[in-house]
Amino acid sequence: MRVFIAGATGVYGQAVIPRLVARGDTAVALARDPGRVPELGGPQVELVEGDLVHGPVERLTELMGGCDAAMHLATAIRPGATGPDGANTTAALRTTGTRHILDAVLAAGVPVYLQQSIVMAYVDGGDRWLDEDTPFETAADRATTTSPVVEMEAMVRALDPREVRWCILRGGSFVGPGTAQDAVLERLRAGTQRVPGDGSNWVSFIHVEDIAEATVAALDRAPAGSVFNITDAPIRNGDYLDRLAELAGVAAPARDATAPLPRSFRCSSEAARRVLAWEPSAGIWPKTR
Repeated sequence: MRVFIAGATGVYGQAVIPRLVARGDTAVALARDPGRVPELGGPQVELVEGDLVHGPVERLTELMGGCDAAMHLATAIRPGATGPDGANTTAALRTTGTRHILDAVLAAGVPVYLQQSIVMAYVDGGDRWLDEDTPFETAADRATTTSPVVEMEAMVRALDPREVRWCILRGGSFVGPGTAQDAVLERLRAGTQRVPGDGSNWVSFIHVEDIAEATVAALDRAPAGSVFNITDAPIRNGDYLDRLAELAGVAAPARDATAPLPRSFRCSSEAARRVLAWEPSAGIWPKTR
């Protein structure tokens, strides 16, 4: 299989590519500056130059020629950014970038398409379990960082599943080396990390290695027009930060009663387990000592 990957240079893409190579696939890896990531190249990895947001669709269409599948895994989260997309260029990647890649998929006749999305666009669930039928925030309440996710998914859903076997993977908050978890550990060691409110809100994480496994499984097994949550077992935010501090060998972070309790995402990935035959195995805890 020949697979086009937007977002190949990020932590997610870099976890997917070795899995494709291991099974004999060829990865066409999009990069704005291939010279900065030569380590991605190899006999089964074609590192190609292009820009998902600013480059012409014709260039993307050319690069997708002969591809059996395409994946949009691209984000651009700045270190220290907050919210579902950090209010940065990830919004453009989710809107303009998605429009461009979908136009190219249709023009090149690529039959399979996978789209990364996020569970953090759901409504605040409190203690309720959130599955793929849970609504996103309403137009009245929607944060500006969530709106691009709604627009992105709508574009993908507009594809005719008889023409393109599309699948949306709603990932949890990434953990693992090179993710925001590194910054949380730094703040815990520095004693500056606080737990907003009483820490009772639920968070749903996913290790980048585990979502990479789910992505390759979806490439083969996802039905046309399917949507899956891809998360590990949810945990309360306070319990997560306390355990992370324990693993780092530092004091548990203080609760900040003046800070509002963040939205709660107690997400179920039962559908992915059942349909994709996928199970997270890397876990959410880092090797800290």
